[in-house]
Amino acid sequence: MKSVRFAILLAAVIVVQIGFLAALRPFGVVPNLILILVVLVGLAGTASRALTAALIGGLLLDLTSGADFGLRLGLLVLLALATGLVHRAGLDLTGPAVALVLVALATVVSDVVVLVGLAGDTTHWPVGLVVGQVVIEIMVNLGLTLAVRPLAHWAVAESGPAIG
Repeated sequence: MKSVRFAILLAAVIVVQIGFLAALRPFGVVPNLILILVVLVGLAGTASRALTAALIGGLLLDLTSGADFGLRLGLLVLLALATGLVHRAGLDLTGPAVALVLVALATVVSDVVVLVGLAGDTTHWPVGLVVGQVVIEIMVNLGLTLAVRPLAHWAVAESGPAIG
């Protein structure tokens, strides 16, 4: 039953990410629900589930992006492995703090990697605009992390009551 719930949540996140968020651009940024799901699944479930979400989500993101094939897949796989290590490190994962920190760091790393990839295409960087957009994206991703967290726990948690 847990596998079915995980598959439903993964499919819903992929449809929302690819079908809606890219077109809606809340506050001018595209939040990364797949990144959020990989972190939450890695913390609440198993590393193999996080890797599954990273592989499927990253591949579909790369296929729909049309540029830098493999970039999102590689970043999400590394993130899944990192969250698996954090899960096994013995940290207190009952609250949202670890998930929020990991999502914020992963958002910054993801944006930096994409910007480095674009570095050869431009000569002038509007630093204030770039930093502002990254901060907005972090805030939106953190809000979505808090919203998706109970669903991720419901879909993959090994045992115990839902975290809130």
